[in-house]
Amino acid sequence: MPTMTRTTHETAPAGGAVRLALPRAGLNLAISAMVAPACVAQSRVMTRRSWLWLAAGAAACQRSNPPPNLFPPTVAGVWHRTALRELSPGEAPDPISRSVINRLEAASYEGPGKLEARVYELESPGVALEMVQRWRPSADTVFFYRQKYFVVIKWQDADRKALTAFVNEVEKRLGQPNEPA
Repeated sequence: MPTMTRTTHETAPAGGAVRLALPRAGLNLAISAMVAPACVAQSRVMTRRSWLWLAAGAAACQRSNPPPNLFPPTVAGVWHRTALRELSPGEAPDPISRSVINRLEAASYEGPGKLEARVYELESPGVALEMVQRWRPSADTVFFYRQKYFVVIKWQDADRKALTAFVNEVEKRLGQPNEPA
């Protein structure tokens, strides 16, 4: 059983003068002999604030995966890239909220027809799924998503088989299909 010490203070708490005609504030505090070692040991333990800074620092040092190379010079053996550009979110030609776009890349290809492909890297897979669900279909256009990428491909006078091969190649470059919800 720890040793108990009783202390009576001769002055008012915080060393102030006695006011309002109160007699001496005699405080009887029972201090456990185990208190001092616990305080010393606690100073060696990391506080929540320390853990938060450590976690934030570790997250900042984490390397993000480089974006996939979706638009190589030749796709499916018949489509040849004629233009490649990275656009700012403000230059997005499609009705997508600029605040959810992390990156936008567009490429033009010629082969058995002409096509333009755009890949939006969005904040999350949920945002990409929402884009697919709200997108309005239009003629000579296909769109899909993989993980956090939303893709729009528009073509003119393209051979259907070659176009399917192009879409399949882009899907393959984006990775595994999305998990069903």
